Amino acid sequence: QVETSAVFNLSTQFGGGKTHALTLLYHLARAGSDSQGWKGVSTILSGAKVSSVPKANTAVFVGTEFDSITGRGGTDGTPLRKTPWGEIAFQLGGAELFKVVAEHERTMTAPGGDVITKLLPEGTPTLLLLDELMNYVSRTRKSGLGSQLHSFLQNLSEVARGRKNVVLAVSI
Repeated sequence: QVETSAVFNLSTQFGGGKTHALTLLYHLARAGSDSQGWKGVSTILSGAKVSSVPKANTAVFVGTEFDSITGRGGTDGTPLRKTPWGEIAFQLGGAELFKVVAEHERTMTAPGGDVITKLLPEGTPTLLLLDELMNYVSRTRKSGLGSQLHSFLQNLSEVARGRKNVVLAVSI
């Protein structure tokens, strides 16, 4: 087994391939072992010294797309999500898991590690992909959500690094 950090920080110049790398991770995690026959996957597995890609529960947050003023949902039978933690909770477990952070969502306050732990169940492989965070931070600085995102990322990374089945890939 290869020992490595569960937290990856992807930082390259514009056009450096960060989003493409995250997209690859997304498709591999969603397909799991079904990706074995895809071109290049055997090379990746060989280089990583692993026999297969585990299927993982995934959540994606894209800072250039997510708008905390209008949010997502709320008019389609899903809960209204205006924060990254609300969106991630909803993607990982629907309305039921969203309830874990509902008050944090309402107050737009980053959840602490104890709450984040409830979002990431033991024994369930989980991949969290966060892309273009600086864009989101820049747009939410005035509202204070930028600093809440910083707190959330700190708490999330602490929980992720303590788990064997969680990977957090961040593109700034």
